[in-house]
Amino acid sequence: MQITKEQLQQIIKEELEAVLDEKRKKKKSKKKKKSKSKKDACYHKVKSRYDVWPSAYASGALVKCRKVGAKNWGNSKKNESLNEEFSTHDMYDPKTGKKYIAKVEADHTAMAKKGYVHIDPKKIEKILRDEGGAAGMDPFMKEFGDDAKDEILKALKAMPSVAKHEDGDYILDDNKAVNLQEKKNCGCGMNPCKTYGRR
Repeated sequence: MQITKEQLQQIIKEELEAVLDEKRKKKKSKKKKKSKSKKDACYHKVKSRYDVWPSAYASGALVKCRKVGAKNWGNSKKNESLNEEFSTHDMYDPKTGKKYIAKVEADHTAMAKKGYVHIDPKKIEKILRDEGGAAGMDPFMKEFGDDAKDEILKALKAMPSVAKHEDGDYILDDNKAVNLQEKKNCGCGMNPCKTYGRR
């Protein structure tokens, strides 16, 4: 079968038009999808504050805005971060070991004022027992993490069953009736300790 030059040109023209029509349909469907995307108050507020749109920073800000609401987003860094980061967590009384569940920020603040901490005193006592009754900060930091140092120290200071040796180690006394400040034992098992008080 022989095709003339004009027939070949006609076939090519028809195929080219079919391809172009298909591309136009795809563009229209993309535009419809874009126009259907969520353009709420947060969208407009965030877009007005970012020079580059869209960008990774702007997208992150948009997510944060939708989380706290357009009225709250960007007004106060303190309120924004508290609303975003607070989650229900346990707090403990280091003196009694009593656990309290802080469900809202107000609970957390009230318990912190009463001396409650985020570190379970029973875990501290277990670490001290595992270490032979006395330990420095290393085992606590390993268990709770470096960022919990202040909470660990606060708990250790308030716990009636723990005292600080003059060499810096913390000593566990399971018998809470004994005054640890008067006790001459570093936790080595000997009472009185032969090395207690020596420098």
